[in-house]
Amino acid sequence: MARIAQLHDTIDRTRYFPLQRENVIGRPPEGTIPVDNKVVSRRHVRIARTPGTADAYFAEDISARGVYINFRRIQGHHPLKEGDRICVIRFHNVNPKEMEAMTPDQLRDFCDDIKVESIKAVADFTFGYVDVTAAKSPLGAESARKDQPQGLLAKLKSLLGRK
Repeated sequence: MARIAQLHDTIDRTRYFPLQRENVIGRPPEGTIPVDNKVVSRRHVRIARTPGTADAYFAEDISARGVYINFRRIQGHHPLKEGDRICVIRFHNVNPKEMEAMTPDQLRDFCDDIKVESIKAVADFTFGYVDVTAAKSPLGAESARKDQPQGLLAKLKSLLGRK
């Protein structure tokens, strides 16, 4: 099973990156998952495979501005699961303590609301997976389609031209 990161960025485009053993989200040229935005550090967040496992990953904040997973700021290693949102958030004229006091739902609403200018996710990743063997076999793809989440996987299938 291959792990992927789906990236939505501030210029409203979606890109997909296969995850390697260790990945760095950051500004080019240092980021293996590049995000060209001044809010993002050269090395902002590290996504790496958990030692001793085949497909478990964690995220680690290596920036000065912070990393949010499911709209909660993380510190140290944070295990990742299917569908986790990893965000780099720009906040303008907002006290960081006000952001810490917000619930994850409130912070998500601010980031997702197009009318709100003060708090925005400049890089918004979704952690997910794709079963590479099912993608190569039409019969395997049918059985995999029933068992796997449809959000991220469905988008990848549509990119690959599969139904």
